Amino acid sequence: MIINRYLNREVLTPLATICAILVIIFAGYSTTRYLPAAANGMMTGKTVLVLVFLKVIVALEVLIPITLFLSTIMALGRMHAESEIIAMEACGLSERTIFLAVLRISLLIAILVAGLSLYVRPWAYEKSYWLKADAKINFDFSRLRPGRFHEIGASKDVIFLEQFDQQNKQAKGVFIQQYAGANRKITYAREARQTSSSITGGKVIVLQDGYHYELKENGGKSPLLHFENFHLSLRPKPIDSIKYRQKSASTISLAGSKSKSDKAEFQWRISTGFSTILLGLLGIPFGRTAPRQGKYAKTFVAVMVFAVYYNMTIVAKTWME
Repeated sequence: MIINRYLNREVLTPLATICAILVIIFAGYSTTRYLPAAANGMMTGKTVLVLVFLKVIVALEVLIPITLFLSTIMALGRMHAESEIIAMEACGLSERTIFLAVLRISLLIAILVAGLSLYVRPWAYEKSYWLKADAKINFDFSRLRPGRFHEIGASKDVIFLEQFDQQNKQAKGVFIQQYAGANRKITYAREARQTSSSITGGKVIVLQDGYHYELKENGGKSPLLHFENFHLSLRPKPIDSIKYRQKSASTISLAGSKSKSDKAEFQWRISTGFSTILLGLLGIPFGRTAPRQGKYAKTFVAVMVFAVYYNMTIVAKTWME
């Protein structure tokens, strides 16, 4: 039916535009959160880009429903303001036709959102957790920012550089603290560089002209040792698994869980599809305006309604947890 294709185009065109704008804004915001880690040398630029991409994917389960809500209001608001709805009704078009057209669009988009929430969301969170953990253990001397303490992996080892010469790949004023059980090993060197071990192939720090001692659990201290050259292997704890988080758990495992936090996460995932349909249909009354009222007269009120609705869902999820 021609009228259905027209309504679909009027709703989907602003939907694509608004969604693209929101994605760009959210991606920019997410990038600013990870840039300090990249600037400090704890993440590569590629890792930052992948993490931002994953966060955008997760955010789509919220961005798409609000985009559908706003695009429905804008499309119907324009049609009411320009008397197109009146002309259609004069030709025999009923409110039911508009309702069914919006419902069809909402159902299709709800299926997409449900798929994102039920399957893509946990995958994206798990991938991001692994990337963050991997960034900690893949130690690269040259990426560290001088003048700051850097934690290396899950082992809680700490390294500090006073200066770093990027051209010669050599650091000056290097402080390293390592944990050996309850004891702490302290190493300081005037100069250091990173190389690969000919035996293991792993990365090794070659320290020059420094001191080394150990602080014991009972408060004692080992003799202060001076060295000319010292090869130190920083071996962060390998990642065998990441800590359990509800956001990265599969939907099937959440469905059978008795934990309140798991139940809250499961209910959130299944609610996104229904919320998409609800918001799409809710856009119909908000899009109904008088001919001289303006195309987007109720848009601000609609945004406030969505803000209240979204905050209520977050509060309900928090209470469940």
